[in-house]
Amino acid sequence: MTNALTSAVPVRPSPWAFRVFLGGQSVSLIGDGLAILAIPLLVLEVSGSAYAAVMAAIPRTVGYLLVGLPAGALVDRLNPRNVMLTMDVVRFGVFLSLAVLAATEQLAVPVILALAFVAAGAGVFFETALTVAVRDLVEEERLVRTNSLLEAANQSAQIVGPGLVGVLSALWGLQVALLVNACTFAVSFVSVLHVLRGAGRVSRTPSPPLREALRGVRGDLVEGFRCLRSLRVVLVVTCLQASANLFLAVGYLLVFYLRDTLHLGASEASAVVAAGGVGGVLGTAVALRLGRRMRHETLIALSAACLGTTLASLGVATSLVPLLVLNLLLGGSTVTAVVLIRTLRQRLVPRALLGRVTATAKVAALAASPVGALAGGALTTLNHGDPRPVFLAAGVLSVLTTAAAWALGLRAGPHSASGTERGATAPGASGVSGTSGATGATGATAAPVPEADGGAKAP
Repeated sequence: MTNALTSAVPVRPSPWAFRVFLGGQSVSLIGDGLAILAIPLLVLEVSGSAYAAVMAAIPRTVGYLLVGLPAGALVDRLNPRNVMLTMDVVRFGVFLSLAVLAATEQLAVPVILALAFVAAGAGVFFETALTVAVRDLVEEERLVRTNSLLEAANQSAQIVGPGLVGVLSALWGLQVALLVNACTFAVSFVSVLHVLRGAGRVSRTPSPPLREALRGVRGDLVEGFRCLRSLRVVLVVTCLQASANLFLAVGYLLVFYLRDTLHLGASEASAVVAAGGVGGVLGTAVALRLGRRMRHETLIALSAACLGTTLASLGVATSLVPLLVLNLLLGGSTVTAVVLIRTLRQRLVPRALLGRVTATAKVAALAASPVGALAGGALTTLNHGDPRPVFLAAGVLSVLTTAAAWALGLRAGPHSASGTERGATAPGASGVSGTSGATGATGATAAPVPEADGGAKAP
């Protein structure tokens, strides 16, 4: 079904071109960070409604749940770099339109929300294509390094982006912040285009027409699920990342816990929350350093166990310093797992099915997060507003889930994957032509070896 459509030839760009690519993606991630605050602020400025501002914060999650699976199937059928270029154009157009409409005072809340959903959907396609493009562009031994650098940029952007929106809005107005946001996607477009030129040549197999690519998407999704089921390590990790997002969603109670239960001041609560962001940046360095020396399955299990332990410990910590350390460890262990899980998928999943498996994992993780948040809030209410038992229970359950994942697949590594290793043919991927079909992008066998989006960036 996907055979003739996914036979792109992976071409390695020059070192300079690849550095330009990484730089462009770092700038693009700053744009994502800007959007975190810019869209809700714009809605609030236009409507003055807190409810509408909250609605403006959910397009990313809803976008993944609506188009995540089809996006994975289409990315597998199309040239991922062409998908990235197209989505950069779409996002540039969205934020340029918002900037122009804001400057001319012609905005309405339905228009803002509609454009925000378009940008979110484009972001889903872009992120899925980026995972596949990195697999094509990077040698296997450099995957951890590349994913660590991209995730470090992502974590930094989530810290810098909202602050930059505040500065730009205060100095020149929110429309300037939106214009800067649009420009970040233009920079990303140029960097991706430069990689295509720097590689010296592009695959001779062009992307199929969109109408042709849309045919058989349902069958392609079935292929993706079959592949996921056949790769035990990847299946176990996907379940682990979904459960991690479920338990990490109690983190939405952190500010309430700090202010209403422990009665910390605003500056102290802000410091604890900021420690999680710093930990996320440090987590990318840990993944880079240890990912070269240890089995990735072992590191994923250790990171997930640390995540659960620190989550439980938050429920018994009562003073500022332990809370700072624990949230730093929570952010670091979460992001370490994110980087290594992404790398593991890129190594073990057949190239022709990587988009679908990646999208399935992200949809599962994002679907679990609101369930965990609602459950955590309900249990806290039943416990008379005390979230400490909720943190403790979530942490213990997370550790138990990690132990189960270790026993069911992570301990044995990819050799337990029902006989399917990297370079083997997965169900539904037989006969894929080209050097990036069912075999690995580099042709190497797998080394013995959650991505979370939104919220706490769970693995």
